[in-house]
Amino acid sequence: MELNEDLYKSLYDDLEICRDYIKQIALGMMKGGVSNYPIFVAVRGENDVDLGLPLIKREDFDISWSFNVSHLEDFVNKGIIQKDKSAAFIQAYKNPVSFMCIFVAEDTSTSFVFMPYDRTKENLN
Repeated sequence: MELNEDLYKSLYDDLEICRDYIKQIALGMMKGGVSNYPIFVAVRGENDVDLGLPLIKREDFDISWSFNVSHLEDFVNKGIIQKDKSAAFIQAYKNPVSFMCIFVAEDTSTSFVFMPYDRTKENLN
């Protein structure tokens, strides 16, 4: 699934508030040997998912999205990414020092998007 423009803008706007914090978490995960492939799970509204650990609650920041922190290995263990597809995921994964990997969990569909930490980047996909 590709995110529609309104959904993408909503996610992007909310990430403006917590972008630097998310980057610190991602860098800490890599430096600490947790994973080289951090994934941040974005959930909107009252929805909740059993993926990763809660990181940012929407009600604490008056935003639309909540974010959990996870990683590729957890997604493989839970069967969200098939083990035989993990190499393809790694190949598609953008540089985690420059981009955050967001797994958007909506009611009826899901999607991976990569957003730059650098706010001046024009190419957001």
